[in-house]
Amino acid sequence: MSGLFASLSIGRAWEKLTSFMRVFSAPSAPSSSSSGSQEDLAELTKMERTMRRIRAVLHDAEEHWNIREESSKLKLQELKEVAYDMEDVVDEYEYEVNRCKVESLERYATDATNNKRKRQEMESSIGLKVIH
Repeated sequence: MSGLFASLSIGRAWEKLTSFMRVFSAPSAPSSSSSGSQEDLAELTKMERTMRRIRAVLHDAEEHWNIREESSKLKLQELKEVAYDMEDVVDEYEYEVNRCKVESLERYATDATNNKRKRQEMESSIGLKVIH
């Protein structure tokens, strides 16, 4: 049964990862030409490929519940742990992407507020009547 949970977990993480890859590989992505984002895309691609393999192995293991060899059980347990670790990595990555978006929006809002304040100060210093 834990194989099913691991398979679902890796499936959810894989879907998130695939959506990140679409964003990074989109031609309109901001800074898609920078080497940093190209490296990120390469890492995401490797992770996605690994996740597909793990998911396939876990799925096959679920189909054959009759695994008796201890070495096979150990390998499956290790794969499950890797699957959960990969899900954590994808969740952390999603958190960082969202954090960067929020910081960017906060900077934009701060800049807009500062620009408005500067404009109002300039208008009042030269004696223009400010109409709102």
